[in-house]
Amino acid sequence: MASLTLTHLTYAGSGLPAASVEFDPAFTVIYGSSNTGKTFIVDSIDYMLGGHVRPSIPRADGYSQILLGLLLPDESPLTLVRKPGGKSIYVHHADLRELVHDAPDAVVSARRIRSRRDISHYLLSKVGLDDRYIRTNEAGNTELLKLADLTHLSVVTDTRMIDPNPPTQRTRGTAARTAARSVMKLMLTGEDEPPATKLPNAAQRRIQRSKINLLDSLALDLYAKLSRDQAPAQAEQQLDRLENTLRDMTRSLARESEEQAQAVAARTQLAESDAELEMRLGEMRDLLSRFDILRQQYESDLARLEMVSEAGNLLGYFQVGRCVFCGAEPEHQHAQHGHQETTRLHEAVLVESAKTHSLLADLRLTITDLEAQRDELTQRRADVARRCGESDSALAQIEARLAPLNEGLQEVVAERLRLERDRELRARLDELDAHRAELVAQGALPSRRTESLIAGRILTSFDQLLQRALDSWRIPHVEAASYDPYGGDVSAGGTTRAGHGRGMMALLHAAFSTALARYCLDRHLPHLGFLVLDSPLVTYKEPDYDADRIPPNVIDHFYRSFLDFPGQAIVVENAAPPPDVIERARVITFSGTGDRPGFFPAHPTSSRPGD
Repeated sequence: MASLTLTHLTYAGSGLPAASVEFDPAFTVIYGSSNTGKTFIVDSIDYMLGGHVRPSIPRADGYSQILLGLLLPDESPLTLVRKPGGKSIYVHHADLRELVHDAPDAVVSARRIRSRRDISHYLLSKVGLDDRYIRTNEAGNTELLKLADLTHLSVVTDTRMIDPNPPTQRTRGTAARTAARSVMKLMLTGEDEPPATKLPNAAQRRIQRSKINLLDSLALDLYAKLSRDQAPAQAEQQLDRLENTLRDMTRSLARESEEQAQAVAARTQLAESDAELEMRLGEMRDLLSRFDILRQQYESDLARLEMVSEAGNLLGYFQVGRCVFCGAEPEHQHAQHGHQETTRLHEAVLVESAKTHSLLADLRLTITDLEAQRDELTQRRADVARRCGESDSALAQIEARLAPLNEGLQEVVAERLRLERDRELRARLDELDAHRAELVAQGALPSRRTESLIAGRILTSFDQLLQRALDSWRIPHVEAASYDPYGGDVSAGGTTRAGHGRGMMALLHAAFSTALARYCLDRHLPHLGFLVLDSPLVTYKEPDYDADRIPPNVIDHFYRSFLDFPGQAIVVENAAPPPDVIERARVITFSGTGDRPGFFPAHPTSSRPGD
């Protein structure tokens, strides 16, 4: 939705120095001493936008023109010129900041007239709101939206700030309450009222009211099933982002899974190789063990043969009794019998020894070859074990990468399912709202206390913004802050705004206006685009705080909350902003003395600056 930006407010007069303040397109703070013209600036802005009450202080005497500079939605400059007390506003398509003598590009009435040649229709046409209708009474009568219906929500003067009247209403009365509800519906939903046509009779209205009540019950049930209050466009954008994320994560997961499968196959192959090597090593060790036993047997046989040979040599020297070799009795032995028998024994031992030595040599060569094969297998198995460790480490790294991917994938899938479910619920809610709007357009006029012109999910979102504003300012005892769509007032801490003191009334009004502006501007809903707050803090005093002024903590947080304001914010206060706000915002200080005593420059005929 298009919006406006304030650029400057200037008072000009012949022979007088111009009094002017320039507004930052984002955030401007005007603070300083009392009676320096701060409130006069806010009242003048309101007056230039079609206000009826002419701001007047002694310092303004002699100034013949009031100039309010604006930027239109297309960034082109516009200057509104009005004489103090004049009924006409002169429009110039230029940025003018001193006494104007040129012919205007247009002349419009400062007050609402039926010919549409007034400031209300002129500015509303620039923001695309000149053909919107609002309801004016419970009977269903409608009229075109006026600039004043929006101005009091964007320019909050000090008197409105502490007025017990609900912040949505410009005046008191039932008709004003009905119009205020219709304006709030337009701002929070973007939907205006259809121009009044032939209305149904009482019996038809009762039937239509029953239908609407049924539709509202169904809508409430569906809304309760929504997991999150979110604009449809934002939900669709988030769903598109989730689809892209899901595709990316699926591709990453597929790559990692393929790499894991390859690593698992390689690890399995290594495990098979390790098992085969272990089996062969076992066979090799068993064979070496058997061959070692055989070697020991051969060595033992050789030792016995050597012993037998030595024993035979010794026995050959003795000629006594029966022959130890053949068992012959002495009478049957010839002279060289012992020597011959010893020689034959020795020869037999030598032959057996040679044979055993040959077998042992072959065995030792075989053992040496087997040991070489065993060492080679042992080395190969160590290499396989090392590769197994590397493979296990690689698998662990892949699993470490896969775990967050799987977890993230599950979260994305769950979030996508939630969004798709919410999309279906919103589609059904839209159908119910369309049926309901059709009944309302036919003049159903549901009862005031059972019918809300604004969907519950929208009110919930707005209440959350209202609570967030109060919490960000660190205001105590303001839990459960909410807006009443029927009465048009706000409440916090279980008490309506009118039930609080002047200081809290001002803060609740400021919080309401800030939340409304944020809600509309963030969602591109109808709003003038700027917010001017006069003295939202000056009367507030924190509980159990004995000083005359509120704690700097509340002041600082209040100012900082506007650094990310989506539109243009102008705050007029007595309290100074913190240093970080001074660095980032345009800060105008009225000291009462010095170079900038107040809005009007000092001149000899001055009496007092006024506030």
